[in-house]
Amino acid sequence: CLFSLYFAFRQLRVTRSWIFLILALALGWILGVGRQAQGAHFLSHSFATMFLDWAICALFYRLFFFPKAPVKIRQKPISALSYCLITAFSLTFIFNLPFFSKACSALKFSFSDLWLLAVCAFILFSAFFTVLRLLNHSFLIKVFSLFFTVCAAGAMYFNYQYGTIINSEMMRNALATDTAEAAELLTAKFFLEFAFLCLPQLYLTFFVPIKHSSFVRGIFQALVGLVIGVCFLMLNFQGVSSLIRSEPVLRNLISPVNVFSGTYKAVFKDGSTEVDAPRIVIDPKPALGASHKNDKGTLFIVVVGETARLANWGLAGYSRDTTPQLRARNVIPFSKTISCGTSTDVSLPCMFSRVGRDRYDRDRILKEESLLPVLQRAGINVFWVDNQSGCKGVCKGVPSLSISKTKAPSLCSGPRCYDEALLAGIDTSEILKPGKTTVVFMHQLGNHGPAYSKRYPKNFEVFKPVCTDEKLNNCSREEIVNAYDNAILYTDHFLAGVIDWLKGLDGFDTGLLYVSDHGESLGENNMYLHGAPELIAPKEQKEVPMLLWLSKGFEQKFGLNDVCLREQAKADASHDQLFSSLLGILDVKSSVYDQNKDFSAVCRKSNS
Repeated sequence: CLFSLYFAFRQLRVTRSWIFLILALALGWILGVGRQAQGAHFLSHSFATMFLDWAICALFYRLFFFPKAPVKIRQKPISALSYCLITAFSLTFIFNLPFFSKACSALKFSFSDLWLLAVCAFILFSAFFTVLRLLNHSFLIKVFSLFFTVCAAGAMYFNYQYGTIINSEMMRNALATDTAEAAELLTAKFFLEFAFLCLPQLYLTFFVPIKHSSFVRGIFQALVGLVIGVCFLMLNFQGVSSLIRSEPVLRNLISPVNVFSGTYKAVFKDGSTEVDAPRIVIDPKPALGASHKNDKGTLFIVVVGETARLANWGLAGYSRDTTPQLRARNVIPFSKTISCGTSTDVSLPCMFSRVGRDRYDRDRILKEESLLPVLQRAGINVFWVDNQSGCKGVCKGVPSLSISKTKAPSLCSGPRCYDEALLAGIDTSEILKPGKTTVVFMHQLGNHGPAYSKRYPKNFEVFKPVCTDEKLNNCSREEIVNAYDNAILYTDHFLAGVIDWLKGLDGFDTGLLYVSDHGESLGENNMYLHGAPELIAPKEQKEVPMLLWLSKGFEQKFGLNDVCLREQAKADASHDQLFSSLLGILDVKSSVYDQNKDFSAVCRKSNS
């Protein structure tokens, strides 16, 4: 890109070169306005599109009018000072465009606001320069310059493509993702654009030598950069601190600092869900209540939905009926449920922990056992079946059932299985225990993005046209929503099928609880996917659907009143209620049970 512009500027003396310049600017403006019409930020997309388009036209100009002119790769060494200044400029004014775009949206462009933006730019520039110049040795400067650029380019790509905010939660998601999820994000287009962003720094790294510089000179120049940065900070400390406080997300947009900070917190401070260590037993002696003395067996299914948001849930009043089969089965839909977090890595451990969101403590959640071992210790047969990226430590200590692709070949033709394989792809004889109480937790693939169109068979493609590109910004919002809604339709079909299967089980009292782990952004405020920090997370990522279905035999066995439950479901619920509500519904006596967090408590005969 820089090469192309360089040759264009050299030839601007020639009249006809202005034709390419004017055409490039005009085309870039049209493309930029088009992106703005799709909800993109003007500064972050229009000018960037113009710049890119101008560079392409300049390259064509160079090749067309001067095909025989040699392209000379610079071999003349430059000073370490110049190298660090160039890299610091690139990191500040190119890779931190998301930071300045967000800052611009928070300001009013008065003189004081423009001065504040300039101060922020000088602070970032000075900080990057100081760090690089302190390295002093040419090899270290090149290695770390390239490393910083690579990290910043990745952060910038995902921010512009999906509105992703890089923090510890997002880095945990990245570290916990499986190969199938990663393949949907790390496409050929990603690598092409990523390489393009890194191209100038690659040129500097491999083709531009750095002159030897004395250690004293390097330290002196670094100190000068540090002093300049501190001076600019002190000139407007109040303005900078106020901006960061009023817009906390800004600190997560400073690249590549956000990548380093998020990774450090995710790895060393926040803890991993996959730590193989014994968990604290929260109740050594839970017991089954009197309801279990009935000889008839009980089978209860808990379906953990994936990335289903309430806003597109038919039973919650969405304009499209995306849940027709569930509506026909007279389920008990909850009006609104608030999730523990905006990502699976946060929500899944939290929703089955006694800690919950109100007293959220990740370390404690990961050190204590979840609800599942408590149910198992009480005498219930507990199983976990996964069609996602794992149970995040929730199923530790309980048996897991694997989906057999040979049992459901039509549902598992690709790298992923459709969700119907959660039932069709397992040996149901393992979970059917006559005269016993069994609880099966099923973790869906659900609506996990960005490849919504791959979450359902083609015969469920009711809403058209659909987005089939993992790069959502290549699709219109209508196409994205259509694909997402089709995936909701398939979840509706899957849940209805599980209910029908439960209805047909002779000798068992049956029930089902469905709740999604978190929601999803589909382009609102130019934000896509999920995982936004709690402080700024939109309601689309936090409001999720939940429903309950109980057979008549289950209601009678456990003394539950259908009318009362429907009334309770009208009130706002949250993931914090799942732990005690499941203990209550299944009549498990435990010291960690909290009646105030059991939405079924007032609907049982013992409390009537």
